[in-house]
Amino acid sequence: MSYQKTMVVEAANAARQSAMSSEERLQATIAFKPVDRLVCGPFVYGYAASFAGITQARFINDFDLAQLCMDKLKAAYPIWDLYRSSFADLGYGPTLRQRWFQKVALPGDELPEDAPYQILEGVLATQEELRAIKTQGLQKYMIAVTKRIRPNKGLIHFLLWESRRNKLHKRDVAAAHKRGQAFHYGGTYAPPFELLSMTRSMVEFNKDMYRLKDELVEVMWAMQKESIEMAVKSCKGSGVPRVFVVGCRCGTTILNKKNFETYSWPFIKDGALKLIERGITPIFHLDTDWGRALEYFLQLPKHKCIIETDGATDLFKARDILKDHMVLSGDVPASLLTVASASEVEEYSRKLILAMAKTGGYIFSNGCTMPSNSRHENVRAMFETVERCGRYD
Repeated sequence: MSYQKTMVVEAANAARQSAMSSEERLQATIAFKPVDRLVCGPFVYGYAASFAGITQARFINDFDLAQLCMDKLKAAYPIWDLYRSSFADLGYGPTLRQRWFQKVALPGDELPEDAPYQILEGVLATQEELRAIKTQGLQKYMIAVTKRIRPNKGLIHFLLWESRRNKLHKRDVAAAHKRGQAFHYGGTYAPPFELLSMTRSMVEFNKDMYRLKDELVEVMWAMQKESIEMAVKSCKGSGVPRVFVVGCRCGTTILNKKNFETYSWPFIKDGALKLIERGITPIFHLDTDWGRALEYFLQLPKHKCIIETDGATDLFKARDILKDHMVLSGDVPASLLTVASASEVEEYSRKLILAMAKTGGYIFSNGCTMPSNSRHENVRAMFETVERCGRYD
């Protein structure tokens, strides 16, 4: 009997006993066990504001109002059962302004009221500060970055905002659970390449690779343990055993094979293995095209990880290469949600579901985040296609 038929029979039998909770459905999906239907987990921030009819400036600066917007979207589309976001980290303006380790431009301040926020690339740390990580650790480096973004702010400011962020994260988790959703990201692990290239800037960090060479590798290993422990601590605090692994800059779109195998993959692999040892599921958020690096993920344990793509990586190719090795999540592109027709969204969503779901281990989602200017009829088509085509019973 095929995997899909087995899932249909076993899930139907299970459904007669009791419906799966959103967390049970997610856990079973990660383990490639039978489920009643697909997990539906679009990555939503600014679109929730547009759907509720408020500006991005109001949404991003009012934590409680943002949660009400999420509530309204969930009420309209009950099949949305996975909150694949972390508003406390990546959506809330005060946190972005005070804690985030890059400069940001926010709607209502530097940007128009209804514009999405922007992260501004810049040199926020010197090469000497980077090199000092070997002897002084990661926290001192991050405090230097904090002071450069926010002059006259030091360790106390850094620790206060870390504490406030933790409280906001718990509120975010509680709000999702109240909506009946599983919460996806209990913490964040930024591989050294990601954190250093964000704070040094991509241009300067590329120079660091060629200037420092082996010394840069030593720096990266010196910060690795601290980075992993921060992610583990966040998971313990939130009660969510899954970690967002940042994969925005360290893929093979930007790096050649030699540099990928020197400065990127060893740390991604080591971080993933150490998280798995602690009972935590790594969720690789892969922006850009990772097609040339997909086979590397076969080095990780089976049924222990999730890959989510942003539309640039060919998800169908990823399934062919990885098969049932780990969960795939994605990848309705932003372009389909913003400029295509509802029928085109429906056609692509249906194609995606039929191709991905037959092996199990699939989370239906958009590519990266849902644009705030997504057409409402296109979003409706996406959710309704999951409702029609995403059930196994």
